[in-house]
Amino acid sequence: MTTRSQEGTEKAAMRIAQVDAFTTRPFGGNGAAVVLLGGPATGQSLQALAAECAQSETAFLLHLQGQWLLRWFTPTLEVNLCGHGTMAAARALSHWGVLVPGQQMDLHSRSGALAVEQRGAGFRVQLPTGRLRQAPLDPGLDRLLGTPVQQRWTSSLRYEVALAEPGFPLAELTLDQDQLLCRPCLGLVVMQACRAGTAGGESPDYALRFFAPRAGIPEDPVTGSAHALVAPYWWNRTGRDLLKARQLSRRGGRLRLLRRGKDQVVLEGETALVWSGDLLAKLEPGGQPDWEDLLP
Repeated sequence: MTTRSQEGTEKAAMRIAQVDAFTTRPFGGNGAAVVLLGGPATGQSLQALAAECAQSETAFLLHLQGQWLLRWFTPTLEVNLCGHGTMAAARALSHWGVLVPGQQMDLHSRSGALAVEQRGAGFRVQLPTGRLRQAPLDPGLDRLLGTPVQQRWTSSLRYEVALAEPGFPLAELTLDQDQLLCRPCLGLVVMQACRAGTAGGESPDYALRFFAPRAGIPEDPVTGSAHALVAPYWWNRTGRDLLKARQLSRRGGRLRLLRRGKDQVVLEGETALVWSGDLLAKLEPGGQPDWEDLLP
């Protein structure tokens, strides 16, 4: 069923917004541009606009055949999953009057249907967890990080994941981007346990950082897909279904992770709307098959 507000978005000029996700204040967390399209546009034009926006991700929304479709582009390529871009899309849809508080909406993507919901001042997004595969320790990774890695994994998202000891100064880590580009992964997650949290406490269970120069992102400030990927490890390690996490980038971010079924995680966090307006540039129409591939 198409609501009146949804019908209006299909006929109106394209909208664009800037949202900072996993933060309560502007210029913190992870920024994403969100574009509400008036019709299908080619991948080339979406990529060009994402490069122009120069955010770690630009999220593109399209209402087609009664469904909401979502794609994400870094400045250099399209990705199959983006947590903060999904949360930013939910905040933008709420701002534009499409997502009603307390209402759950599915956004259909290359990773399936992603449920989003506004709960009070925050938002929830449901993502697949992905799969971690235990991998042998690698002396080259130890040299890159400047510390012995306790455990190492590869993953279904093409992220390499490294577990550092709790005392390692993760917030101060600086990586050689050229060396990182030589590693066979799309991105590198470096994580560590924090002081044990409690159900009502504020201390995080774990912290991480994420580096992805192959995707045009030297460091991503807060990475929902990385947290979704490692959540099962921390659920099993802590024995709890609700986790608190931090990302120790310069901008920083906080989020909560709730187990949902066998292979799903709900990410919960706050957002800050920085600006919203009309997109005056014209995008090249087309690419409808790419969009129709997202339909359920």
